[in-house]
Amino acid sequence: MSTSTSRKAQTVELRAPEKLNDDHVLDEFDSGVASINDYLQKTARKAQAAKQAVVYVVCRKDTSVVMGYYTLSSGSIARENVVPKSRQRNSPSVHPVTLLGRMGITETAQGQGFAIGLLQDAVERAIIASETIGSTAMIVHPLNQRLSDFYAKHAGFIPCPELSPITLMLPLR
Repeated sequence: MSTSTSRKAQTVELRAPEKLNDDHVLDEFDSGVASINDYLQKTARKAQAAKQAVVYVVCRKDTSVVMGYYTLSSGSIARENVVPKSRQRNSPSVHPVTLLGRMGITETAQGQGFAIGLLQDAVERAIIASETIGSTAMIVHPLNQRLSDFYAKHAGFIPCPELSPITLMLPLR
């Protein structure tokens, strides 16, 4: 994810995603969405320490200033909520899934493709993890329709209206 582009005459270069640690600087993060900022700045470290989520961050090159992040955790869904429906046949009553939780990019880095890179990294990690710990799909609960369209376009997530109107699922096999 070491890409260099300019936006508003500012060059942003980011390091590859890595697991959140105590050295990362979070207080400068501003995605323009209060709930995304608050989660990273106030909750992410606690959630990770409690093993409720693993937080992956991208930092400005040669610094520990976080410019983007996403979270992964595990969960399960009932067979009747699995999409496509063909995946329900002869399957267990409960399916293990990977949840793509919060995801955000600081306004300085928005519009430069970094969100797509973060999403691709999250999907790759979920696929790799599914080889070790069972997970049949990745689930995301986007905040709005614009984000729902983003996940569908850039990773192939499909609507999962059985769970909620805006929830999306990406089969991992």
